[in-house]
Amino acid sequence: MRRWAAQMTAVEIHGTWERYVEGRLVAALNHNPKHFIKEQTIAGVSGIPTGLARYIIRGGKRFFDFRSMGDLINKADHWLGNAANPFNSIDATDRSYIDCLSAIRNCAVHGSEASINAYKRNLRSVYGIKAAPGPEEFLHAKDFRAASPMRYDSRLSGLAFVVTKSIANT
Repeated sequence: MRRWAAQMTAVEIHGTWERYVEGRLVAALNHNPKHFIKEQTIAGVSGIPTGLARYIIRGGKRFFDFRSMGDLINKADHWLGNAANPFNSIDATDRSYIDCLSAIRNCAVHGSEASINAYKRNLRSVYGIKAAPGPEEFLHAKDFRAASPMRYDSRLSGLAFVVTKSIANT
């Protein structure tokens, strides 16, 4: 039961990150639309209302979709400009942990061959794990690596710490 709870907690942490990212981008575009207005050559407009900002960020869909931290940063650069992009402040190591959390979430939720392969690739590149256990076992295990964000604590705690820190810094 604890392992399943760890897996579902990772899914919820990732969902929290996704909702935060969308809200942060909407607020940033609403409060600082100059780059977007200039890039889109929109004349006679000085602001973007929140509803329109949400529509722009979502691309006309029901939610904002991004595949990785690199994709998120590229999209934010496009809308806000590099200097106003709040996600540029997240360092490369934390970006890799968030991408790994995304792969864990997708593996836990979908369990498709593609999601399992992405999960294994991320565990190898971020944690150095060559024989990947299932997400429930991986998340529940303690992280003893010197470079761990939460050494001697569960890997789930380390991922939660990285997301919390990334939210605080953006």
